[in-house]
Amino acid sequence: MHLHLVLPGVLWPSVHARGFASTLALPALSRLLGRADCRALAGETPEQTWARLFDIDAATLPDAPLRRWGEADASHEGTDLLCADPTHLHFAGEYLLLTDARELAISRDEADALVDALNAEFADIGRFEAPTPDRWYLHPVTPPTAALSRLSAVTGRPIVHYLPSNGDALIWQRSMNEIQVVLHNHPVNRAREAAGQRPINSVWFWGAGRAPLTLDAPMPAIAAASPLVRGLARAAGLAPQAPTRFADCPAGDALVELAAAYHPSLYLDLAPWQAALIDIEQHWLAPALAAVSSGALKTLTLTLPDERGGVQLTLRKPHLWRFWRKAQDLETFTLARYS
Repeated sequence: MHLHLVLPGVLWPSVHARGFASTLALPALSRLLGRADCRALAGETPEQTWARLFDIDAATLPDAPLRRWGEADASHEGTDLLCADPTHLHFAGEYLLLTDARELAISRDEADALVDALNAEFADIGRFEAPTPDRWYLHPVTPPTAALSRLSAVTGRPIVHYLPSNGDALIWQRSMNEIQVVLHNHPVNRAREAAGQRPINSVWFWGAGRAPLTLDAPMPAIAAASPLVRGLARAAGLAPQAPTRFADCPAGDALVELAAAYHPSLYLDLAPWQAALIDIEQHWLAPALAAVSSGALKTLTLTLPDERGGVQLTLRKPHLWRFWRKAQDLETFTLARYS
């Protein structure tokens, strides 16, 4: 049995921070960091990592239709689609920064009201839909030719560096500006501001494309919670699973997404990031390491994506005999790589 875990966000992104993991009890991860074979990876967002694992060109990965295919209602229409995710834009000094929808606690009623308003005003560019309150889509009248930046690349960063470029970029920039006006004036946002909540004052277009008819799965079983990875699995003819611990892992060779640390890492939100690591340690890494030691698990692979350059760790039973290699705590490992 081979198990491959993909863990975005585990490598703390701030090179200036200290003490972010030094007090965490992560003995299984520390042992892995010390004794596993370690291979450097190119800088990647999680989406780029999954594109590589599925042998797709990351530059042309159709995130939107694949993510839509991974939603609970699993819509796959074979038509062009964009992610049009609700966001909050705010100034920090001279820069306009983006906060994504997971930080906004958008209700179902709020999403429905805002999407209805967008459909009433912008039928000329397409039809909006919101299968979940924090993930919206646009079925475009005319697919964009502009280069659109992924939401994960711009979250928490100045948007000026990530606006649509090339092709019909001016059309999509203008549409975004007009949408911001409509959202700013909507009663939903006036009510949110009155209640001390951040307004939903923009959408971010990204991930344009049309889903491929079929993909080749990198492993015979895939477990994931994110709709993008679930959509990739479905496009490869697999029924994605969603185990919450190693004991629930699919039988045989499996590829598993463990992304709980990723969103807190984007915002340098330490407490939930640490809580996610502790959960991963207890429910995944410790029992997986024990399975390698017993021989029940032949190979354990960890992929830690990072835009600065990721890491792939591979552990087999003989590696546990490398007694000359000391366990290495996560903070020391991260700072050694990126400081």
